[in-house]
Amino acid sequence: MNDEVIDIEANSFEEAIAAACIRTGLTPRELAIDLVDAGSSANSSIGFRPVKVKVRRRNPEGAPDGAGRAPARAPRPSYDSHRSHQGVSHRAEPRDFGPPPPPLDPALITEEHVAQVKQLAQGLVDAMEFRGAVVEASKTQHGIRVGVNAGEFDSLLIGSDGETLSSFQHILTRMLRAKMPDSAPPRLEVDVAGFRDRQIEGLRQLARDLMGEVQGGTPEVTTDPLPASERRIVHLEVAERPGMETVTIGDGFYKRVIIRRAPSKE
Repeated sequence: MNDEVIDIEANSFEEAIAAACIRTGLTPRELAIDLVDAGSSANSSIGFRPVKVKVRRRNPEGAPDGAGRAPARAPRPSYDSHRSHQGVSHRAEPRDFGPPPPPLDPALITEEHVAQVKQLAQGLVDAMEFRGAVVEASKTQHGIRVGVNAGEFDSLLIGSDGETLSSFQHILTRMLRAKMPDSAPPRLEVDVAGFRDRQIEGLRQLARDLMGEVQGGTPEVTTDPLPASERRIVHLEVAERPGMETVTIGDGFYKRVIIRRAPSKE
């Protein structure tokens, strides 16, 4: 792919980006993404309208949101350092538009749902020929958590910065939707060898380190561009510290989080 612009249409923003990666052979971080139409849900007053985006290869020397480079003190979490996380932004997080209904209320998740998800996940792992991989599934307060232990092949299933794991979760979610066309499927979270847990703890520690810099006299600090799920972790961690606040900047899929002192209420 050179500098050509490609039009993508999908049921949700997430699916549009996944389709763009397949068509271009690039990762989300390598794409410049312009949202043409945010679409509308099937339950809206105007009915369903697909999400439309334009994508092209991003200039590797530029930042996804045009905000400039983040300081070295706020590195992008990686698999090697076991970092990554989520948080509640002062701005609304991107919504998932399209026909699929909201996730099933966790209170309505049954043992049958958990067993079905486990069976689908095991079948997917077996189809990928991760022989001997063990799959477990359990109900959580948010949905269903799937744990996969692929032994010596864990790193292959996780992929660079968890990209293969994210794709696995996306495919498993689509498979579950196909099995439940007339009802809302549970929200899924897939983990391999505790990678997601290490991501979350890594981003929490990153937020704590950056807050320490602010409390040490730095006016404000900025993270590298992060996806919404990882920004949410940072926002939540900062919200636990009195006198601190976060602000999200940028217009792309990946945005930065600024951490600074909250204005005095006096």
